[in-house]
Amino acid sequence: MSEQTSKQAPLTIQSVRDIITKEHDVLLDKNDPILMAVTMHRAALDEYDRLLKLHEQQLSEDMASHVSVFAGEIRKSTNSLLSKAVKTNIDNCLSIINAHQAQMERFLCTLKSMAILAGVFFVLSIAVSISVIVWGV
Repeated sequence: MSEQTSKQAPLTIQSVRDIITKEHDVLLDKNDPILMAVTMHRAALDEYDRLLKLHEQQLSEDMASHVSVFAGEIRKSTNSLLSKAVKTNIDNCLSIINAHQAQMERFLCTLKSMAILAGVFFVLSIAVSISVIVWGV
């Protein structure tokens, strides 16, 4: 069979008669029993094509269902991971804020101590100034 004839579709009785005439130089009658094979082959191909379309439709529905379930699971996992990431980020921020708050409390305590010390030095300086004025020492 030539390459050109293998590309012809659909297979009809007349196309088979033409192919046999061309390839084998034999002219088949319209009622030749061998042409029943063409009819049976065409029916089998049509049934096969119908089944393929049915399977393709079923596979598409199944894939759509699986993809939908898969997308839902991914969405759940993504939301869970995002929630965990946000919680971790918030926890990190809170720990940094708590560390900063502790550091600020130490700073304020030191600042108060310095203010008290400055007050003591101020009182001492006034006492020394008064003693110098009064006693002239």
